[in-house]
Amino acid sequence: MKIIPCKIFLLSFVIIFFQNHLFSQTDSLQVNVQEIIDELLQEPSTEVDNSDLYNKIEDLINNPVDLNKADITDFQRIPTIDFLTAKAIIEYRNNVGKFNYKEDLFLIKSLTNKQKKKIYPFVTVKGKKRQTIKKEEIAEPFYKSQLILRSRIINDLQTRKGFIDGKFPGSKQKIYNRFLISYRNYSVGILTEKDPGEKSINDLNTFFIQVRDYGHLKKMIVGDYTLEFGQGLALWSPYGFVKGADAIYPVKKKNRNITPYKSTNENNFFRGTAATIKFSSYRLSVFYSSNLFDANIDPVTSEIISAPIDGLHRTTTEIRKRKSAKEKFKGIRLDYINNESINAGILYYNTNFSNPFVSSSTFDLNGNNFNYYSFYYDIFFNKINVFGETAYNGTSVASITNMQFSISRNFKWVTSVRNYPRNFTNIHGFSFGEKPGKVSNEFGIYNGIKWNSPIGLIDVYYDQFKFPFSTFSNPVSTQGNEFLMNLRSKPSRKIETVVRYKIENKEITEKINGTLQIVDRKRQNLRGEFIYKASSTLRLRSRLEISNYKISELGVNEFGYLIFQDIRIKPFRNLTITSRIILFNSASFNSSLYEYEYDLQGILSNVGLSGKGIRWYIVGNYRLTNFLRISLKYAETYKPDEKQLSSGESLLYNNVDNRLSLQLDLIL
Repeated sequence: MKIIPCKIFLLSFVIIFFQNHLFSQTDSLQVNVQEIIDELLQEPSTEVDNSDLYNKIEDLINNPVDLNKADITDFQRIPTIDFLTAKAIIEYRNNVGKFNYKEDLFLIKSLTNKQKKKIYPFVTVKGKKRQTIKKEEIAEPFYKSQLILRSRIINDLQTRKGFIDGKFPGSKQKIYNRFLISYRNYSVGILTEKDPGEKSINDLNTFFIQVRDYGHLKKMIVGDYTLEFGQGLALWSPYGFVKGADAIYPVKKKNRNITPYKSTNENNFFRGTAATIKFSSYRLSVFYSSNLFDANIDPVTSEIISAPIDGLHRTTTEIRKRKSAKEKFKGIRLDYINNESINAGILYYNTNFSNPFVSSSTFDLNGNNFNYYSFYYDIFFNKINVFGETAYNGTSVASITNMQFSISRNFKWVTSVRNYPRNFTNIHGFSFGEKPGKVSNEFGIYNGIKWNSPIGLIDVYYDQFKFPFSTFSNPVSTQGNEFLMNLRSKPSRKIETVVRYKIENKEITEKINGTLQIVDRKRQNLRGEFIYKASSTLRLRSRLEISNYKISELGVNEFGYLIFQDIRIKPFRNLTITSRIILFNSASFNSSLYEYEYDLQGILSNVGLSGKGIRWYIVGNYRLTNFLRISLKYAETYKPDEKQLSSGESLLYNNVDNRLSLQLDLIL
């Protein structure tokens, strides 16, 4: 395909043209968030939308933690902060009285300069330690409010089978609009979205009204919200951090209690009202929700066969399932927060569905009414942090127990034991484990260390897990283990290197000579990465990754590789350009490779690459004024040996898949 060399030439020309015109400028928000994600996560072996994780970090930057008001749980929501770092900040605040400026953070002697620099973007100083709204201040001029408007359109340049056959009645564009306004301790948000092929521009619509810090009222939300409790056994938002390149941080979930819903997952949120009242060290929260969700319902028995979460409403079948069932949800929780030694909480909630679930096996959901009880604890003793949760669903008890040792400033160790019984089914949980989000039929022991060694930052974890009873894919008990080592080093001020090795051994069932047998499946990935920061306006990044998929009993031994080259430049003060070209080759989907991409602000895309081909993209972010930013991305995948791409109604009748995305961010 002749167009590819031309595009590569143009990219090279851009690099050469601008390298003599670069000058110092701070990184954009988008780049900062992406780099944080690179340090915390490893690409999951499935192509999923993890934008909610991006939004959590972006929200922290837009709504930083107040150094004078935050408690120990608030500080631990900042990426890479553990309990010992949070305690150091609070102890300094108690000793000096308060932080006068954000820069006072650098006066804390017990923290390293590297730690302080990582924390700095996520904190602020707003005023008095326990600032609340005063009645005489309510009439403050409305012009002091902040307005954030984000509008996004994503368009596939190729036409998929569903549009050609007339199965998709709507337009090809994916359209997203979000409106947020904040006035003192009040905020309002509205979000609409349509997927390609859907007719209505607001196929998804969410909204919320929030009040914070009004007397004893810590927070109240009317509209759409999510809930997070403890370690996620009984109740959590739709997404969470899982095992990754950071061996310590993802193990402990940092619950945000009640938060307004700002994401685009169309089924896993609550619609109603929720509130938290604060008295001294106690917080009492109550919540109620009545929300419709997508479900496939048996027309004869009226039972729920499945509850799809893709949110697609294009074809007649997909439209039929749209908001066809209702969930009524209510609950209460009580938390005790003590910055010195212990945090703990208890939870109860009841959820009732308009239709009963049909059980496909002995241990699946059965019925339409469910009750959950849970208790979490978070205990601090010197340099030891013990935390966990125990949950009861009326049938069985699930638990996770964790212990973190901060042996020194440079060495940390965490151990975690999880026990999720076969008959524990969680509707709204998302806990730590081999099957993230599914708290059922798993026992595991995880150990991880983080060592700031003389040669660099070393993260290592080893996870052993067992599925005691049959699963959907395996009719018998299976087990496995996973090992990861990640070394991030800086041989010089401008150069950074990353070496990562991961191996997963897992038992699966395959047919051999007509008989179903347990076989050992091995997946291995070896990655090397080189990052060169020539200046604050030029950054180069290169990666080589090799994958191996092996099942000895079947004679399967597949390999794949991925090579990419990144460049990020700032040719002008208000313009950032990021581009990547990727060469990939894998024997099949089993040996495919995944890479997080730079994208429009608010999107975290994990692209899976299998077969043989080239992928490249370019992203431009231009700050037109102090209050208006324009972002543009063009991405293209080309597979020379293929005649068609994708499958089903998403089938493309050629070997090129390209997409153009545009976003406007208005901040007043």
